[in-house]
Amino acid sequence: MLALFSSASCGRSDSDSEYIETETPGDTPVLPEETIDYTGLKRFISESVDNYDYCRTITAAGEEFRLVSVGGRNVSVAKGGVPYILAGSRGDIMVDGKTLRADAAPDISPDIAPVVSVGLSGNLLIDGVDIGVKAGKTLHCVVNARKHIYFCFADGTMTVGSEMYTPYNPALPENCGELNLLFIGNSFTVDATEHLPGMISASGITGVNMTRLYHGGYTLPEYYSNFYTSGVCARYDYSASAKSWSGNSTLDDKPSDALAARDWDVIVIQEHTGRSEAWSWPGVLEPAVEGLRDIFYTYRKDSRPTVVYLMSQTYSNGSTVLLNSFGNSRDKMFATTSGVVKQLMADTGIDVVISTGAVLENLRTSRINADNGLQLTRDSYHMDLGITRYAAACAVFETIITPATGKSVADCPYRYSVSSTESGKYCTPVTDDNAPIAQQAAHEAVQHPFAVTAIK
Repeated sequence: MLALFSSASCGRSDSDSEYIETETPGDTPVLPEETIDYTGLKRFISESVDNYDYCRTITAAGEEFRLVSVGGRNVSVAKGGVPYILAGSRGDIMVDGKTLRADAAPDISPDIAPVVSVGLSGNLLIDGVDIGVKAGKTLHCVVNARKHIYFCFADGTMTVGSEMYTPYNPALPENCGELNLLFIGNSFTVDATEHLPGMISASGITGVNMTRLYHGGYTLPEYYSNFYTSGVCARYDYSASAKSWSGNSTLDDKPSDALAARDWDVIVIQEHTGRSEAWSWPGVLEPAVEGLRDIFYTYRKDSRPTVVYLMSQTYSNGSTVLLNSFGNSRDKMFATTSGVVKQLMADTGIDVVISTGAVLENLRTSRINADNGLQLTRDSYHMDLGITRYAAACAVFETIITPATGKSVADCPYRYSVSSTESGKYCTPVTDDNAPIAQQAAHEAVQHPFAVTAIK
């Protein structure tokens, strides 16, 4: 799995002068500068990726590119006529310090390398768009996409992670033989993951191992403050090929012990939307998220996990939280919690979100939203034990399990036949009739995590 590191933000200005990007040096001393050629540059990139050594600074000035890695390695290579392209945070693009016309600017993804070629005129084509700039020869261009830096050679593109703006969060693992997944949260995390073992097993997937840490009502600041404390959480485990979680709700575990148990590929954290920690930013949430992220990253420096944020649900109309804090408006609560997560993603570098909150709001627009006053919850805030928990698990499955295994939720035969109308245990069975609706609600939430999508 590719992983690379990050630091502070850097300012920029629009000017016609050549753009030089600088960073405040980190704790690691910068080594003496090495002058290399393009063959050496390819070797430097490969070694950086292999050693999880992220890009700390890149300078494009005069006649050279200069790169410094988090580990302190310092190399320079002739720039010549190679364009340096900087993708801004608001969709703006600069080429060697000059802002590209909006009508000539392609969309550059921070996670997907652009397709770079050279047109008959000698101009760079980025994803088929002629940007009106001459390409370099051996090295066509360098694209700083903020999360990654793409070195687009004539014979292919090489990618290194950037730690210049925020800490580098590795991309979710793809096509892997084994996937190790850790969840840290509360009862909402249980809602989102309870059906996962059955779905994974029914899909014929045998390479997934999971652990779920649970403490009812617990917040991320509480997890951060007590991460090395005994008796903080309950632990549930799922081993490859099992059909359910194993464990119990006794709060007798230490979060740090679970972190040390495996080399985790993905760690999912969740805040409690029923408490004010999830309603404001930065508040106490930002230092907790950043603190937990740093614990995860530094514990496994040689195999940094992807950190994912799980955004939980909006309460049903009439609930105490919705009445007292949001004027009984689900729209207001959803917008508030979504706004906090948007800020979290912008400020912490955690760029993968699973919005089970959007899953539930999407389901509430569908025909399966029973008129029972609970709006697909079992008690006005926890999810229905059947169909809504299943829909939430579909979003987790599609986001994490599908890329790693190639298995689709739509092909999963898992269903859940339990039915109950008992207070606090309301459960709508998952059937062949309603499962596709839940899958659609989940898919739309994966595609549009901060929007409500009507499900027909």
